[in-house]
Amino acid sequence: MIDRITDLEIQLTHHQNQVDELNSMVYRQQVQIDTLSLELKQIKEQLQIALPSLARSAEEEEPPPHY
Repeated sequence: MIDRITDLEIQLTHHQNQVDELNSMVYRQQVQIDTLSLELKQIKEQLQIALPSLARSAEEEEPPPHY
């Protein structure tokens, strides 16, 4: 009976370690997701600022001589 309890305690400890590792991994992934989301938001904002000026530049360009 004591051996069985010892085995269960060992398994429980192993499972607790796995849960801790997985929690740590999930936390790191969430931090990375948050960072990437912020970077994407900043890129979108920069693109919205740049697009109007790019469109004007294309309209202002003269067509090549062969047209």
